[in-house]
Amino acid sequence: MAFTEAQLIAEADPNGTARTVVFENFIPVGTTLTDVYALGVIAPYAGRSRWVQVAQSNTPAQAWAVIQAALA
Repeated sequence: MAFTEAQLIAEADPNGTARTVVFENFIPVGTTLTDVYALGVIAPYAGRSRWVQVAQSNTPAQAWAVIQAALA
């Protein structure tokens, strides 16, 4: 199942209060990958930013886990 930018944002901030990561760019690469530029805003990712390539076959939760691991 392909995840969307909105689903990824909802996964990263389920309460809609204060996202720890902002997704600056969300670029589909063909039909199998998405490039996401993740910018850490508050702890534990503050000051970190990365381009992360995520498989579209991931669920939103799996995509969020991949991004968290890249920012760790």
